[in-house]
Amino acid sequence: MSLNVTKAPGTDYFLTKEFLVALLVLLVTLALLFLWKKSRATKSDVLLVGLCDSGKTALFSYLSFNKPIQSFMSQVENVAEYQTKKNLLRLVDIPGHERVFPKYWDMYKMNSKGIMFVVDSVTVQTNICDVAELLYRVLTDDTIQSNKSKIMIVCNKQDKLMAKGAEVIKTLLENELDTLKLTKLSQLESIDGKKNKSLLGKKKKHFDFSHCPMPVDFAEIISANQDVVLEPVINWLEKIQ
Repeated sequence: MSLNVTKAPGTDYFLTKEFLVALLVLLVTLALLFLWKKSRATKSDVLLVGLCDSGKTALFSYLSFNKPIQSFMSQVENVAEYQTKKNLLRLVDIPGHERVFPKYWDMYKMNSKGIMFVVDSVTVQTNICDVAELLYRVLTDDTIQSNKSKIMIVCNKQDKLMAKGAEVIKTLLENELDTLKLTKLSQLESIDGKKNKSLLGKKKKHFDFSHCPMPVDFAEIISANQDVVLEPVINWLEKIQ
């Protein structure tokens, strides 16, 4: 016994149209996924950030050329390739002067996989307000958080007699960042008249680096004179994927 099924007029047309639409959506999705993966793969920059005279250019020169270069207050960035065991990275030394920093920060942060925030371990306590202000900008940057860029606080000049150790610097920064966090939050509340979420760390808790959405490590190094010690930074760069 055979069963004859009569199709409604135009059924084949609509089925074909729906198939083509579904195929088009699939192709667009695959294309967007490919572009997203490609954009992630091109994020190969490691930015060196810090105040002037922190020693970041000396660190950059040793990592890039294995020798010191004459350091002076630069108004432009320094760029060089850095080969790890598995990846080719691009090191970018961002000028520390406050007038030019925003330009180069905005130019390179989009492709950042990691950030080395270089601190002068001798003067950090004296300059803690300026150091914390710059670090706050890095930690709360939407692009950096979206990229989940790894961050290392590089405590430089450890060969100096008055240098603070990494643990002391960590405590100094956490205390100052907590004060800065509350100040920024208070400023926002006074503007819009209502409470806002904490801009850094956890609400109603003293700031701790473990509260950051991206990993933050600390290292002690020496990037000048003949007793250069860079192993902690080199090991950290090997982990950048």
